[in-house]
Amino acid sequence: MDTASHVITMLIFGYLLGSIPFAKLFTMRAGVDLFETGTGNPGAANVFRRVDKRIGAAVFLADGLKGAIPVLVAWAIGAPQDLWFIAGWAAVVGHWYPIFNKFRGGAGLASGAGVVVALMPVGGAIGLVLGMLVIAKVKSSGHGALTGLIVIVGVSAGIQSDWPLGAEWPAMASAVALAILLFARAASRGWKPGRKD
Repeated sequence: MDTASHVITMLIFGYLLGSIPFAKLFTMRAGVDLFETGTGNPGAANVFRRVDKRIGAAVFLADGLKGAIPVLVAWAIGAPQDLWFIAGWAAVVGHWYPIFNKFRGGAGLASGAGVVVALMPVGGAIGLVLGMLVIAKVKSSGHGALTGLIVIVGVSAGIQSDWPLGAEWPAMASAVALAILLFARAASRGWKPGRKD
């Protein structure tokens, strides 16, 4: 498979996988309309706080896998490393604008976390755990995501090793750019740094 075919394949695969609205699917049986519940965000945090903690955790895991799987598939088929980033970004865009949910998606923090953990497993895992601890402490997904990002970049830069232990600079640059977009999208939906959501 040539590079152009790899790009097209990973864009389509990542976007379609990212478009699966797990939050909606997992809450349908409870008769909950997430767009009318809590923050109105069809994502894991809203489900966790307003519907059911167990369902919210399941949504977080499923949305995280949406981001991680395209990256791992790109790696498994031998695609160039640049396409790993493209695959992950496509999944996040799919979560933001899901074709299977009338293009009404969530903020993408869980999917973005999945992408980063797949690109930088060691730093990503440590950052994810610490970020979740911050969320549990201060009740703010934004503060947790920011903490996780700082830890991920710091740990990955310190390891200075190729994937899967660490990450080369394009992976870290991709993670930072993705985080900026995630924060910008969350802010556009009313999230502020001091807000506990």
